[in-house]
This record gives sequence, C-alpha cells and structure tokens, in this order.
Amino acid sequence: MPSAGYLVYSGVMPLIKSFIAIFFGWLLAKKEMFPPAASRGASYVAMNVSLPALIFSSVVPAFTPQNISVLGPMFLLSFAYQALGCLLGIIIREICYVPRNFWQGIVLVTGMSNWGNLPFAVVMTVTAQPPFDPDTDPALGSACVSVFVVTYFLTFFAGGAAQSLAWDYLPGVPQGEEAERPVPWKQKPIGKLIARYILREEVLLYSNDSPQEASGGSKNEKACEEAIETATTVQARSSDSQDPTSEPDIVLTRRHSRTSTNSKPAQASEAEIVSLSRNGFATHPSTAAPTLREAASMTSQTRELPKWLCWTFNALKAAFTPITISLAISIPIAVIQDLKALFVDVSSTGGPDWHGPDGRPPLAFVMDTATFIGDIAVPLALMILGASFAWLRVPRPLSRLPIVAIILVTVAKLVVMPVMAIFIVKSMVKGGLINENAKAEKFVAIFLAGVPAAVNYSQLLVTGIYSPDGTADTLSAFLLIQYISTFFCCAALTAVTLLLV
Repeated sequence: MPSAGYLVYSGVMPLIKSFIAIFFGWLLAKKEMFPPAASRGASYVAMNVSLPALIFSSVVPAFTPQNISVLGPMFLLSFAYQALGCLLGIIIREICYVPRNFWQGIVLVTGMSNWGNLPFAVVMTVTAQPPFDPDTDPALGSACVSVFVVTYFLTFFAGGAAQSLAWDYLPGVPQGEEAERPVPWKQKPIGKLIARYILREEVLLYSNDSPQEASGGSKNEKACEEAIETATTVQARSSDSQDPTSEPDIVLTRRHSRTSTNSKPAQASEAEIVSLSRNGFATHPSTAAPTLREAASMTSQTRELPKWLCWTFNALKAAFTPITISLAISIPIAVIQDLKALFVDVSSTGGPDWHGPDGRPPLAFVMDTATFIGDIAVPLALMILGASFAWLRVPRPLSRLPIVAIILVTVAKLVVMPVMAIFIVKSMVKGGLINENAKAEKFVAIFLAGVPAAVNYSQLLVTGIYSPDGTADTLSAFLLIQYISTFFCCAALTAVTLLLV
C-alpha cells in the first residue's frame, strides 16, 4: 500500500503544474497581453487542431482489440455523471434561493463538467508514475478522457443543452433586481408539480406584471416569441466562408426580456443573431443579421421541412466536430491491426511487421505530427482557462449572490459526485464491466466525476450571448468558488483514487 506522503505528493503535484499554467494565462490577460481576440484565436487552435491531434495520438496506440471494450463503460459513465449532476442541480434549485434568471443555469453548471484541459493534465501526469505502467497508461488514460470530451460536446451542443440556457431569458422571465426576488418552492418547476398534483393546491403563476399588463401584452409577447422562434432557424451568413478550417457554427439568438431594464420592449426588439462556434466563442457575422421582419418573410422556406426533421439535421450537424471526427477515425485504426500497423509497431502483439526504409511503420510520420501538435493542447487550454478567469465579473455586493446554492453546488460536484462515482465504479468492476486490473480506466472513471464546471468553451460564453446585457455575473460566482475549491478537493480525490485503484 502506498505511503500517505506519496499519496499526498501524487495528488498535489499534477494540480500545481496545472494551476501554474492557469496563473500565467490569468496574468497575461490581466496585463492585457492576452486579449479576448487572442484567446478566441487560441481556442480555435486548441479545439480544432491540437485537441483532435492529441486524441488521435492517444487513441491509436492505446486501444487494442483486447481493451477496446472499455469504451462502453466510459460512455455509460459520462452520460450517467451528467444525468446525476443535473439531478443534483434540480434538487438544489428547488430547495435553495436561486435568481429566477438562473434556474436552468444552475442545472447545467452542476451537470456539465470540465472534461478537457484539467483532467488531461492530471491524468497524463499521474498515470506516468507507479502504480501505473508509464509506457502504456498515459496514452490509455488520455484516450479514456477523450471519450468524456466527446460526450460533453454531444450533450452540450448536439443534445440541446446550450440552447436550453435561453429559457432563463425568455420574454416574461424577470431580469435584474426583479430576478433576485425569492420565489416560494410551490412556484418552482418541480414544486409546482408537487403542489398541483400531489397536494392538490392551487398554484399562482410567478409573474412580475400586473394582471392588466399581462393580459394587455400577451398578444405582443406571443407574436414576439413566434418571430424569435422563426429567427432561430436562420443561419448566420458568411461564417463558413470566412474561416473554412473552422467547424460549422451553431446559431444562438440573444433573447431580450420584456422586463429587463437593459432591453427594449419585446414588440420593438430585434433578434440579434449571433453565431457561436462549438469552441464557445461568439462571433458576429460580417453581414448584418436578418431582422424579425426579414426572418418572418423566410417562414415559407423554413416550413417546407417538418420541425423534427430540421432538429435532427441540426443535431447531426452539431455532432460533427473535429473532436468527434478524430475519435471516429482513431477507433477503427486502433482495433484493425492491418491499419494500425501503418502507424505504430504492432509486431509484438502478432500484427503485421510493415516498415519503411527507415525501419519504422510507413505512416509513422503521421503519428509523430499528431503527437507534436497534440502536445500543445493541454498547456494552451489551461492558459485560455486562466485568461477566462481574468475577465469574470462577480456581482457586488456579495449579499446579492445565492451563497447557499453556490456552496451546495460546489459540494455536489467536488464531494458528492466523487463519492457516488467510487461506488458506481466498484459496482461496475464487480459486475465485470471494468477489468479489475485496469488501473488507468478506473482512475479516469473516478477522477472525472469530481472536476469543476467548464469555463472556456461552454456555459459561460453561451450565457453571455443569451443574457440581455451580455453578462453572466451569477455564473461567474459559481465558477470562481468551484475552482478555488478544486485545488484541495481534486488533490484529495487523486490521493483517494490512487489508494483505491
């Protein structure tokens, strides 16, 4: 059994390395040497080039026909962690004070985790030392992490989680100070169902308007919602022609609240079409976005296809990213020995012994290139993460914040979820879904349950797009507390996981 000193050292050192990289990104951003435009460009490089290269260079040599079965449990665990996290977020929302325009945000900030830069850095460092095999486990651990990354992108973008953040900014949802008014539990989504169908009580709708205002503006509000719904189907023009190397864009609409002090009346507002690349950075099209009137004139074109078919096409389009494509290409190469022999030496496992004039596999230069480019993925992404923290804004005074909810979300993500993961993984090992001797797989399966929410390519930027004033102050407070606690919680989780594997 490893000594206590070794466990503490192994838990702290990978995080120190990661937080140093985060600090440099924060410092450069504070000194205005790493502005948002540079961060956006670096994010394009990380998400479209270096991370897919890292996945390819990790998956191809790591997976074999004997261990490829680990993909199933990894996918299962990643979806299960997201579902459990969202469930915990719903419970916290129902029992704690949460601003009205953050009801969906708290669900996603609890359910969606940073399965990119931070886990890659920790897993690659920890698996390079005992009790792991330093020759194979770093690549295998990174390959397992890549499964979680793909799952995140499928759920957040293709699955519609990003679009669901607009629910907090729909017309009629209070904004500003009105959103901070406490709401009885019977008027919250789950509490309303309990009161209505179990307690058989009459539930008053939560409204910020008088009955006269509500009835007088209902027609205009309905017309605005229909126009906005039409506008969401309009694709931002020229985005693909500007950057042919970037992934397809997802179109999000900034919703203006009728009750916000920062927005215009709903019947006079225009839907601002903003294209959001799946790396999470918003870019405005070079040409003017179509107004509601122009969007309404295109209704005849958009109604030619059923809504479910359009939704399916959009989901499939969102699923095809450089990351998912890289994994889809890497897995067949890894398990088909004749293909794998072109990239890496598989003669020791009974595969073909193909080699070029230099004695190496014919396409070894492809693996060398992927490894070379992939090596910049983790440090670059960590610096982007640090720069993101430099731009966060926390509301003042702090008494405005949902302190109890922030603490409970942090505990749920960094304490409760890892404890649940330990029991889940042990049950999967006992049931034969995970090999008892698969140390790297077990470490990844437990560790990725206890990481904080993602920052630099997800909810923070999408929330800023939907928010009427373009800010995400409440979310920023949740993220800051989580990452401050991460250093201690993840260090303890790493030590405990090493003891268990």
